[in-house]
Amino acid sequence: MAVRFHLLATKLPPQPTDWHTHAFPSAAAATYFIKFNSNPHKDHRISCTNEEIGNDEMLAVELDLEMSKLNTHLIQREEALKKSRELLFTELCNFMGLKSEDLKMKWEKMNEEEKSVLVKGFVAEWSAHFHPLSAKSVKEMVDEHLVEENPSSMAASNKFFPNF
Repeated sequence: MAVRFHLLATKLPPQPTDWHTHAFPSAAAATYFIKFNSNPHKDHRISCTNEEIGNDEMLAVELDLEMSKLNTHLIQREEALKKSRELLFTELCNFMGLKSEDLKMKWEKMNEEEKSVLVKGFVAEWSAHFHPLSAKSVKEMVDEHLVEENPSSMAASNKFFPNF
C-alpha cells in the first residue's frame, strides 16, 4: 500500500505560536494510564488534575482499594496453592498405601535420591490419568505441604503491604 503526497501543495497549515510557559502540561496531557500485569486488558486511570480528584485523601482511598484487591488476589492464590498441595499429598498417600502421618514420618527419613525415585514413580502412574507437574514440582509441593503442617517451622506470610 503506497501513500502519496502532493509535492506541489504550497499552503501548509498554520503552526501554533502560543508557547506554554507553565511548569506542567495541560490537563489532557497530564492524564496517565497504568496497566497492571494481573489484568492486561483493563486500564486503570489515575488523574493528576484537581478537577477530578478533590484531594490527597481521595487518591489515598483509591490506592488503598487497589492494594486491597492485590492482597485479596494474593490470599486467594495462596489458598489455591495450599489446597493443591493437600490434594497432591493425599494422592501420594493413596499411591503408597499409607496414612498421612505414616507418609510424613517416612518422607522425613528419606534422602533426596529416594524421594526423587518415589516421586518419579508416582508421576509416571498418575500421568495416565492426569499429568500436571514434573517429578521435581511434585517433590517441592510435598515438601511445602509438610512444612505448612508443622506450625513451628512456618515463616511469616508473604503479602503485599500487609499493614495497608
